[in-house]
Amino acid sequence: MRVVIWYRSPNYQVLSIALGVLNRLYGSTQVLGFTNVPESPYSKNKNFSSSIPKNELASLKPDIIIVSGADASMPPVLDEARSLGLDLEKIILDRVVCIPGFTLEKYRRLRRSNLSILSQNCWGGLIYHSFGLPFLSPTVNIYFKERDFLQLLSDPLRTLDAELRFYATAFDEDDQRHYPVMSLGGSKIHMIHYDDEKSARIKWEDRRLRLNWYNLLVMMYTEQQEILEEFDRLPFGKKVCFVPFESDSDCAFFIPPELVRRRKFYEAVNDIAVNKIFCFDLWDMLLYGLRTPIKVNS
Repeated sequence: MRVVIWYRSPNYQVLSIALGVLNRLYGSTQVLGFTNVPESPYSKNKNFSSSIPKNELASLKPDIIIVSGADASMPPVLDEARSLGLDLEKIILDRVVCIPGFTLEKYRRLRRSNLSILSQNCWGGLIYHSFGLPFLSPTVNIYFKERDFLQLLSDPLRTLDAELRFYATAFDEDDQRHYPVMSLGGSKIHMIHYDDEKSARIKWEDRRLRLNWYNLLVMMYTEQQEILEEFDRLPFGKKVCFVPFESDSDCAFFIPPELVRRRKFYEAVNDIAVNKIFCFDLWDMLLYGLRTPIKVNS
């Protein structure tokens, strides 16, 4: 497999792990070189050639272009890659290769699927960022209380088409800041990561229009059996409800107490999205709604 490294910022440990994963899955990986950086600790490796100008990337015909950076974001890379005539399906973040259960086939299938995630809290946005996927949902940087979210999901087409109205200002004790609470068809939305009503409304409307109703995953979390049962009755093809108790429900994703530890339960849920807790194969969850267990050696 012929690989080029598109360097964005220091991320050498993650990059090394990603290259190891590719070697294990696809045999010998030949790193052709790197671009966007004058020097690299890999530049002395015999597999590397000299630094590669970006305008020569297409002519090299690599199998994969790995974007390496501690907080690299796909949109600006894809915009530049498009202008360079590169195959966008060959571009992947190094951190994505490190997500347990990764294969190139699953990655490409997920990118092509245009997945929309309606999530009760920031979990969906964290998943989009971790996987380098476009934000095809308005439920990013927000959270709902359980009953408000269930109300939205009871008639999502009507509710999401309703006018977003200002309801109140709330105070976040953790971050010591105020944020707007909005009302949508009777459901209250806590715009916890927005400073004001205007910015919250602009982002919500923009992302609402991107929703792909043909590939939708709905996610919530609860510590109550009654809430799980109500969620389970909703007519969605892909449903995920994280719970701290065992259940026979197909949509119940049990997080064992030893993984929650001293966290608040929602914090443990969010840690799954950023690969700090390993319970389930996230690829199978996002692609098929499956509850595939996964273990990672510590």
